[in-house]
Amino acid sequence: MLSYAPNISWLLPELPFGERPAAAARQGFKAVEFGFPSHADLDALEAACQEYGLQIALFNQDVPVWDRANRGYLVDPRRRDEFRRKLDEALQIASRLPVMKIMLPSGVVLLEMTRQEQRDCMVENLLYAAPLAADAGVLLTIEALNPEDNPGYFLTTSQEGIELVKLIDHPNVRFQFDTYHISLVEGDLVTRLIENSQWIGHIQFADYPGRHEPGSGEIDFDGLRTAIDTSGYKGYIGLEYIPQAAGIETFEWVPAAIRTNV
Repeated sequence: MLSYAPNISWLLPELPFGERPAAAARQGFKAVEFGFPSHADLDALEAACQEYGLQIALFNQDVPVWDRANRGYLVDPRRRDEFRRKLDEALQIASRLPVMKIMLPSGVVLLEMTRQEQRDCMVENLLYAAPLAADAGVLLTIEALNPEDNPGYFLTTSQEGIELVKLIDHPNVRFQFDTYHISLVEGDLVTRLIENSQWIGHIQFADYPGRHEPGSGEIDFDGLRTAIDTSGYKGYIGLEYIPQAAGIETFEWVPAAIRTNV
């Protein structure tokens, strides 16, 4: 049975970050995910993991300042050393916390380079990172982000993301399937998920439009959950959305029975 991992960088914003892991655990969740480490309280996360037995389903390789020029490192040859340094930092965090997956943001389109040159750089960086992730026992993911919310981001479609994962062809590199971004750019979530299930390593839920709680928009999450069950996906589903309901009320749509079973 599927189970969820609230993204505590997005959810429970009324609480200080350090109180959010425990608050999620008290709601029955056995895993959480978070965004950038420089925006998190790693000491509080470590304490909550120890006290409540929480797992960290996923976090993002750190991009301390997220803006038009800074959306990751994979596709910029000039930032290769920075990518490797930030990867080392992420793997050190993964050794400290019970981390399952790390998302690697791709970076931005560079007008002075061809798209193929940037793709080649991304492939080189992922081929470098994959065996290090395998040694650390973590999965690396790449994610397509919609260009309306993230102008300049390099990877904007699941189709290209899946192509890159296939090209890498390493069990520790997979695609991250975010329902909001893919709905906005491409649609047809069920078909895309079923056809590419073997290459998908993480799934995140947010409704479209609005990026709020599942059930607030147009996505058929019942049908999507059936497709996920059929696909054989075994990991947690991250909840990365903008909450409309305050505090723990944002979890009212989540059946208690599937908060803890995975």
